[in-house]
This record gives sequence, C-alpha cells and structure tokens, in this order.
Amino acid sequence: MKILVVGAGISGCVCAYQLSKAGHDVVVIEKGRGVGGRMATRRVGGARIDHGAQFLTARSTRMLALLEGWKTNCDVMPWYDRIPNRPDLPTRIRYRGSEGMTSPVKRLAQSFSSELGFFVDRIVRREDGWLVVEAGNEERRLVADHLVLTLPSVQMLDLFDRSSLALDHETMERLRSIRHTRCLALLGLMEDKSSLSHPGATTHPVDQVDWLSDNQSKGISEQPAFTLHASDAYSREFWEAPDEERAPFLLEVAEEKLGTRITQWSTHRWGFAKPVVTFGETHWHSMEMSLTMAGDGFGGERIENAALSGWDAAEAVLERKST
Repeated sequence: MKILVVGAGISGCVCAYQLSKAGHDVVVIEKGRGVGGRMATRRVGGARIDHGAQFLTARSTRMLALLEGWKTNCDVMPWYDRIPNRPDLPTRIRYRGSEGMTSPVKRLAQSFSSELGFFVDRIVRREDGWLVVEAGNEERRLVADHLVLTLPSVQMLDLFDRSSLALDHETMERLRSIRHTRCLALLGLMEDKSSLSHPGATTHPVDQVDWLSDNQSKGISEQPAFTLHASDAYSREFWEAPDEERAPFLLEVAEEKLGTRITQWSTHRWGFAKPVVTFGETHWHSMEMSLTMAGDGFGGERIENAALSGWDAAEAVLERKST
C-alpha cells in the first residue's frame, strides 16, 4: 500500500517507520528543510544547539524498544536523572541525541522516503485514495492509498478549509478544542563555558523563563552555546514584538544565570510548544476515508506520548479497521 504521512515530527516519523517496517511504500511530506519537528538542532558557527525539545524519556514497552534501537546505533546518550535543587521533579533518566535531538529522528527517517520543502496546499479525496498538491506548484502532486496527518490541529483545520473537506461534527469540534502553549526560544553563543552545574540546565530560574541550558555541558556542542525557553505568558505577551523589545530581558537573565557574556544570539518562535488540551484519544482513524490523524495534540506533550501517538496511528492503519 502507498501511504503518505504529512509532518516529519516524531509522531509522523514513528508512524512512517512502523508502516515501512511492515512492508508498505511510505513517503513523509514535510514543509521544512529536515525531519524532527520540535526535536530540532541548529548549527551556529561551530556550535550545535538544541532549541526545541531538550530530552526524551521512556516508560512504556514500545518506547523502551525504540530507545534500545537508538542506543545500539549511538543515536542517544544518557544526560541526567535529576536537576540540583529540584527534588519535586521525578528521578528518571533523560536522554539527549548524540549530536542533538534530531539524531534519533534522523535514524527513523532512514527507513522511508521524504519529500522536504513541500508545503501541502490541499488534499483531494479520490475513489482510489488521495491526491496531495503542493502549494505554488500544481505539477508536484503525490498520490496515496492512505493518508496520515500529523500536523498541529490548527494546521490540519486550515488544510481542511483549503481542501473544502470536513469530517463529522464531533471530530471537527474535538480538533478545534486542542490547545498548545507558545514558546519564545532564545539561542546563541557564549563567551566562555557557563557556571551551571551538572547537567548544565536549570528550570524556572525566574517566572518568565521555563528552561535555560548549556549545550556544551550537555555534550552536543564543541563551542559554548545556550538555549533559553521563555514561559507561555511571556511568549504570548511578546509574540509579535521585535527582537529589540522581547530579547533584552531574556538576555539579562541568561547572562546572569550562565555566568558569562552572550556574544551572538537569535530567536525562534514555537507556536505549538506543548499541548495543554488534547483530542482525548491518541489518534483518529477512518478506514472508510483511508485517513488517519495523530500528533502531540492527540497523544500529549512528552516526546514519548507524541511518538506513541504515531505508533498507534500506524497500528490502526495496519489493522485496516476504523477506530
């Protein structure tokens, strides 16, 4: 069966990986330049910076199986099990990508084909499956027997509107109810190594900041480099503000807590950072429509939950019955 998966985050890639292992012809479509979604790593000069999801954990049998494969291929490394002065956080091994958080996703992507830089303008239901049309390029079209969508719910709804497509009323309302936090990320280079103790990260150093970390101490960057995640409240307040308005306070916090000067920086906006209201089920699937939906808006905020959403979606496709 020819299957198209739209979205190359961890949900889409786990789904595609499982379907490909089962012998199906799978292509993942992604509007960005690479796979990973929020499991994002950026190069800045000689530095490597994780500016999205910072780590992953594994609790379920299925996630532990994925983790073992990544460990065998040296795609992930143990990072830490606790943060100093935060006894309220559970003790559990957090894993980092060996070369950044994209490493484990890139391993999955070796099992299927990818169409990158492909923004889906619309999807068309046909008797024999689906037609997917790229925005601004009518000639670049892909066809499939089955379609899996792993986009953020807002983007799914926009895609449905552009495609003049609607699902049943209850499903559409549940999609509309999904909510995510926003996150303004500040990332860049430091003059020297930071003063952060192991593991080189701190949570909530001030009310306006959720996360601050040293990527060199983390073990992924040869040069001193940092990542800061602003809180949802701060991010929303300054979402549309220019960098010269939203960055100075965050830079001040970063330099104070890191104990060194910031020499170069940039910002990145994560519009769908963490789901706070989910669909209520790990996925949605219709055999009659040959359509499946998954993602962190279905599974939940942790990397594991998003991954298992994709896995559940793949199993629904393989079982060939509606859920």
